[in-house]
Amino acid sequence: MLTILKLFVYPFLTIQLNSAMQMKLPRRFISFTFVGISGIVVNSAILYYAKEYLYVPIPIASLIAIQIAIFNNFFWNHRFTWTDREMKGFHAIRTGLIRFTLVSWIAGGLNWIILLLLHHYAGIHYILANLIAIFIASILNYFLNDLWTFRHPGSDVKAEV
Repeated sequence: MLTILKLFVYPFLTIQLNSAMQMKLPRRFISFTFVGISGIVVNSAILYYAKEYLYVPIPIASLIAIQIAIFNNFFWNHRFTWTDREMKGFHAIRTGLIRFTLVSWIAGGLNWIILLLLHHYAGIHYILANLIAIFIASILNYFLNDLWTFRHPGSDVKAEV
């Protein structure tokens, strides 16, 4: 139970927090964080509602919550986080949404695995386990989206400077 936290979660969180305090966070990451907070609210609300009122098992409820949060986050990240790389036209937005969804499912898969490990093996309440998992997966999500989904101008997804 605590062994998983001591071996994997605490060292990772400590490294991330120490790194964040020693360097100035880019404005884009701060915007990404605020969008992510809205995604956490959406994700947690859907997870709670699906489990508590619809009696959906946690593994399935979590997958549903993650996908709905992905749509929420794409919309707001497209509007606020990567405005300098805005996608123009249906094709660019569709391609961006597909890429964002793929990246988010990679990070979401990590989120899901961490949630299940922390809940089932470490005995952490599913909502707290989900929040820890979201924090860890969001770092991967940011970097993959910055490098691939919302590429710099000149990539195959047209962007305006």
